[in-house]
Amino acid sequence: MTVAERIADSLKAAIMKGRLKPGDALPSERELAEKYEVNRSSVREAVKRLQGWGLVQVKHGGATRVRDLLLGAGLNVLPSLVELGAVDPGILRELHELRGMLLGWCAERAAVLADGDGVARLEVLVEKLEDPKARPAALQVLDYDFFDALVQLTGNRLLGAFSSLVRDVYLRSPDRFVALYRRGVFDPALHRKAVNAIRAKNGRAAGDAMRAHAATALRDL
Repeated sequence: MTVAERIADSLKAAIMKGRLKPGDALPSERELAEKYEVNRSSVREAVKRLQGWGLVQVKHGGATRVRDLLLGAGLNVLPSLVELGAVDPGILRELHELRGMLLGWCAERAAVLADGDGVARLEVLVEKLEDPKARPAALQVLDYDFFDALVQLTGNRLLGAFSSLVRDVYLRSPDRFVALYRRGVFDPALHRKAVNAIRAKNGRAAGDAMRAHAATALRDL
């Protein structure tokens, strides 16, 4: 690892962990050079890396400031922020609201597009979700497997990428969300209702069941 890479990684960690917040100015080149005991060219290269990652905004003649992570670096940083506990809880709620909307849409589309094999895959997952011996951690993974299966049935590749992001957010830090799958909160009957509706080609009922599932979790998020 080069000197510039080491400095960039150190500053990136400070940003990701919230020690440097959006709008904060980075220390000057001179201060960073003294702190890391390097020359200024290495500091400039490190700052260029941070800029390339979307973490800072460089203003010539002015301070280099930390950007809002989601606006600057994009949603791909969200799983890491959740893992570090450095994300506004409101963002997670907004993400879950979006997931609920997509769950409903995917179920509606699946009712139109799913063939026998597709319904059979959903059926296998529902049977596992209905297992009274399944622990919350296992239900959590199965629920996202179910979401992924619905997304695959739509054939929408961009939605598949979003599904992977959502899965990474929730399953990289499972302990933060596993309470949503405890007894009395998680209700696999809604998944069963959705599968039955998809089999019957009833898109509205399938979508309503998945939106109800998302609303139940949102209430306890």
